[in-house]
Amino acid sequence: MLKTRKFFLVFALMFFSLLHSNMAPEGFERFLNDVFVETGTQKGNGILFALRAGFADIHSVEILDDFVNNARKMFRNYDNVRIWQGDSGIILWDVIKEIDKPITFWLDGHAGMPQEHGNNTPLLAELEQIKKHPIKTHTILIDDMHCCGTVLFDYLTKEQIKAKVLEINTDYTITYVDGGDQAEYKDNIMVAMVK
Repeated sequence: MLKTRKFFLVFALMFFSLLHSNMAPEGFERFLNDVFVETGTQKGNGILFALRAGFADIHSVEILDDFVNNARKMFRNYDNVRIWQGDSGIILWDVIKEIDKPITFWLDGHAGMPQEHGNNTPLLAELEQIKKHPIKTHTILIDDMHCCGTVLFDYLTKEQIKAKVLEINTDYTITYVDGGDQAEYKDNIMVAMVK
């Protein structure tokens, strides 16, 4: 059974990275904590990268029924993976409130079809919920920074996002790493870590 899971994981990583991956090929290994929490499950590639990295406990939040149902089927044999359904801008606190360890957050929830007059990203609400958590040394990864200043990010700027992250802990060091399947999106992931 373990060999079957490992084969499935390697195959799925290769397949999904061709279609949907935003984390560069080196993955989440350099940001490892015991717990991984993702917003925006979509096709499950974040979970695949989290499994490959070796996170002990993986949570993913998705709002759309089809993505939730597909992910629950895809990861049904993984006891350490839990798929939550709902708006991460509202339910992220329910996901993290009982966790008593540092978390690696992969914040990647936003609308696929942006609306000019609507809420296209739950990012500020997600960061506000993380701010409520008693642990202030979580690793926070924010994907798709190329969307800053656009409707997809509700015209939030990098400076506004950075300011919100620093409300959680002023000791965070903010850096950027490349994203995309081949690291083709330069400085596309904001990284907040306490060093």
